[in-house]
Amino acid sequence: MNLDEYQAKAFATARIEWDDPEAQHIPALGVIGELGSVASELKKIIRDGDAYTEGRKNLGEEFGDLLWYLAAVATRHRLKLGAIAQSFTEAAMPRVHSFDHIYALVAAVANLVSTARQHDLHPQASTKKKLVECIADALKCLLFSLRREKLKLASVLKANLAKGDSKFGLSPEQAAAPCYDRKFRGYERLPRLLHVNFLERGRGKGRVEVLLRCRGMNIGDRLTDNARKDDGYRYHDVFHLANAAVLGWSPVLRSILRCKRKSNSKVDETQDGARAAIVEEAIAHTVFQYAESHSLLKDLKHIDHGVLLLIQRMVKNLEIEKLAMHEWERAIFVGFEAFRLLKKNKGGWLTLDAETRSLTFSRGEPASSSPKSAR
Repeated sequence: MNLDEYQAKAFATARIEWDDPEAQHIPALGVIGELGSVASELKKIIRDGDAYTEGRKNLGEEFGDLLWYLAAVATRHRLKLGAIAQSFTEAAMPRVHSFDHIYALVAAVANLVSTARQHDLHPQASTKKKLVECIADALKCLLFSLRREKLKLASVLKANLAKGDSKFGLSPEQAAAPCYDRKFRGYERLPRLLHVNFLERGRGKGRVEVLLRCRGMNIGDRLTDNARKDDGYRYHDVFHLANAAVLGWSPVLRSILRCKRKSNSKVDETQDGARAAIVEEAIAHTVFQYAESHSLLKDLKHIDHGVLLLIQRMVKNLEIEKLAMHEWERAIFVGFEAFRLLKKNKGGWLTLDAETRSLTFSRGEPASSSPKSAR
């Protein structure tokens, strides 16, 4: 894969709003941010040595992100990295100290950002020449740094595109959630369609609890916020319902509904057991902490990459380890839209539909068609 192929694929679905006066700054700010991440990874590699087993992999990822934003700057000004790369010889850079290539990259990026911010989308010939020179210098330093750190450009490009697909790809809107228990008997399967009633009740002085009812029975535990303030976490079972609806996975919901796959002891232990349930609860709490500082995700379009990456690491060796980031993102947004509705209305009904990957809210017992849907 060459730079032009990478640039074309990377920005075929880019979501930068070039006409937005503020969004136009995203590429330049992104270059600055990712350069800091490269430096941070190198610091960790030096500090922790061989104990940092994923250091080289993470360094390659950060270099890929830096290249993406550098390509974004070029794309904004209708420039191609391949043509720019042909204008220089990267082997010409001397080496005096161990990290001279990084310091040279820092200087080149600073010069590029300073130059780029002074020009609009259609710079004059003289200023565009200066911009091309700055991009060329930054690209030269970046490619040289990859080689100095013994990272292959083709591998970095492919990994960065794969990361982009995972983060920004889209699952078909009407596609059903995965079914990991298709080969098991009906009583060991997660429901594909389920109506659950969230009831809020008083519990002592100034305390409230939420209980769940399904199929005419109470299910699970009665939950309070278990916190000093009223943050609505008593409704957090909605996140497990969202996981089941969107991802086809929820060991916690399996436990609540007593549909663990006990006919296969290995699956029961490794996929439906306590450890898997603890992981799911930890994900719910982690995302909730993030959401609290982001207006409970209202009007948010994306979840920070770091949060999604952490989730992917948490589910390693579970049956859902290969799910893309955008699938987790969808499950999170579906869960929080339903959470906000439940909290606002102090309870209500949710209809889980794994065939449409949705949770539908209604104040009363749901009919065949519901008025409000979290998708």
